Amino acid sequence: MGENVTNGPQNSDISVNTDPPKRRIRIGYVFLSVVPVAVLMAVQTLAQIPFLIMSCVDVIKGTDQIEDLSVFFDAAMSTFNEKYTVYMYLVYSVAGLIIFSIWYFKGFVKKNPKVKIGEVFGVKSVLAAVCIAVGLYFSINALMILVEWVLPVLIEMYNMMIEAAGVATDTIIVVAYTILLGPILEELCFRGVTFAILEKSGIKPRIVILISSLFFGAMHLIPVQVFYATIVAFFLGYLRYKYRSIMITVFTHILFNFFGSYVSGIFENLGLSDGIMLILGGLALFILVIAIVLVNGDKKAYKPLHNS
Repeated sequence: MGENVTNGPQNSDISVNTDPPKRRIRIGYVFLSVVPVAVLMAVQTLAQIPFLIMSCVDVIKGTDQIEDLSVFFDAAMSTFNEKYTVYMYLVYSVAGLIIFSIWYFKGFVKKNPKVKIGEVFGVKSVLAAVCIAVGLYFSINALMILVEWVLPVLIEMYNMMIEAAGVATDTIIVVAYTILLGPILEELCFRGVTFAILEKSGIKPRIVILISSLFFGAMHLIPVQVFYATIVAFFLGYLRYKYRSIMITVFTHILFNFFGSYVSGIFENLGLSDGIMLILGGLALFILVIAIVLVNGDKKAYKPLHNS
């Protein structure tokens, strides 16, 4: 980007307005940004329905007499979580990927200058992505330890809901969803469509990042996960803004999920104390600062002419 320079004789009577143009806020786009989130939730709900029906059928077949509806529904949900959840996630992610890929690329990518992969990925951007993934993993891990000390019930609830959701297993479908399908779908929705709609509103970039991050956090429903997912989303939104592409956010999101789901097992096997994990969490904050410095010093990153 560059500034227009007018050459010619200078006149002291002529004043030059160097102030940035006022932003025109189109609030309708802010309300419209809720639509992608609603669509994603609808896709997830619709993906659950056939498997919930199959769960109910399984319970009916295995029970001679149903006297209490609450017991029946509890049994149906238990069957759903144990037998069908992984398949639901597969259907949900595939359907969502189709919808949001078309929506994002047809609705936004085609209408804007193309960002090539070489304009996004470089030594600094890749290092920043790795630093963000590692830094967030250790800092959030330390945060979870502190929460467990203060409010152990929240962590117990979090662990129970993760196990009930069926994403704590290591089946091929769960691994594919956690490491690949899930991150791509969520980036298409939140840093892709939602972010692009919010940008059309004319609000400041930091507000765009904040709103899209809050949407992302709210989608996770579990209180503890809502909080740390919002933090993760804020860093992903920052990368999306700086590099004008979801390619780098997909890469970072995949790295973060990989660390959280599988590298964490290595540290658990090491049996590190909470104190050491807290120290690592503190060091992780410096790693996050290094990531920001790398991005801000990257020639590939977007640098606005005026402060937003």
